[in-house]
Amino acid sequence: MKTPESLENLVDDGIIQEVLRPLMSGKEAQVYVVRAGGEECVAKVYKESDQRTFKHRAEYTEGRRTRNSRDQRAVSKRTRHGRKQDEAAWRNTEVEMIYRLRGAGVRVPKPIDFVDGVLVMELIRDAHGDPAPRLGDLSFEASEADAIHRKLIREVVRMLCAGVVHGDLSDFNVLLGVDGPVLIDFPQAVDPAHNQNARKLLLRDVDNLHRFLDRFAPARARRGYALEMWSLYESNRLEPESELHGNYRDSDRKADTDEVLALIDDAKSEERARRRARGEEAPASAATAPKPLRQVVDFTNEITSQSRPVKRTNAGRVARPQRAGGRATEKAVAATASGSTAGAAPKKRRNRRRRKSRSGPAGEAAVETGASGDAKRPAGHAAGARGADQSSRADRPARRRRRRPRPARSRETT
Repeated sequence: MKTPESLENLVDDGIIQEVLRPLMSGKEAQVYVVRAGGEECVAKVYKESDQRTFKHRAEYTEGRRTRNSRDQRAVSKRTRHGRKQDEAAWRNTEVEMIYRLRGAGVRVPKPIDFVDGVLVMELIRDAHGDPAPRLGDLSFEASEADAIHRKLIREVVRMLCAGVVHGDLSDFNVLLGVDGPVLIDFPQAVDPAHNQNARKLLLRDVDNLHRFLDRFAPARARRGYALEMWSLYESNRLEPESELHGNYRDSDRKADTDEVLALIDDAKSEERARRRARGEEAPASAATAPKPLRQVVDFTNEITSQSRPVKRTNAGRVARPQRAGGRATEKAVAATASGSTAGAAPKKRRNRRRRKSRSGPAGEAAVETGASGDAKRPAGHAAGARGADQSSRADRPARRRRRRPRPARSRETT
């Protein structure tokens, strides 16, 4: 057949001698039967991210780290370089998981080479020498399905001991080879030590295996293998040869949150004591400690009462409230007059009499001789009159000063 474009570089480099035929196409890769090293193998070509139909990818990529901190920041920010590194990590995960699982004794295909995002690995064959079929494409007797189910549960236990959860395990990701079932497809595999969704994914994988058994042996009751192996894994008691009974039931006891919070407070107190002993933190005193808020303030009333602030002059007299235009309403004047001090009214009357006395010749004579016609007032009276005049001016509404527009300057061109 014609060499696909994705395999041309491997053919030019001599890694693949010939592309024989396409084997299958999945939701994330295209698989071809090729000849490499004189033997028939399979070449798995991963599809681009926009062509894959894998859903909820974030559940599987959580906790994955790159060796370069710059690449990790780029992946977190989803930049162009970060998306490229994320795609490369998605493809490299399968190779890393296959090598890890083969070291743990799990039956997976043997990897041969990984170049330019193409994984070349062993071709799994059936008893007739043909490519092994998937479990989902076969039919079994109840006893045969039960035997295959027990072997797959054993493989899941070994995977979990190696720190791997498949994440997409089903009868369509298992090949039936000559020596038994073989697990395939690991790009979405997760590490339970770094991924919080590992428990949920493990329960789903085992439930998919139970559904496979239910098709051929519906009378067999389901057992709690997943919860039992996860409980052993959390307590660090799970081993590759651990015997599972399937009678495990999850505890329905509620967690004691008060005890947990008390332990957290004790740990914080011990840490503060260690820092004070090293001189890194000063002991908190009662004066510097923040006080809890005990009083509720109605800010609506505060804003209403402070919307028109009362202005006081140097003489201590309350001035009339003013609007933005400089004019006071009768209501505001009455409210200000009612809230004025007792000594403000006599001063207003005196200032009014002085203004009337200065308005004409009779007033000037009254100022010279006084109200009773006695001796002339002292010379300091003039300063007092000016002070009274200034205080009376404070009662007048403020006027806005109009600014005359400046003429535009003409730019002379040279």
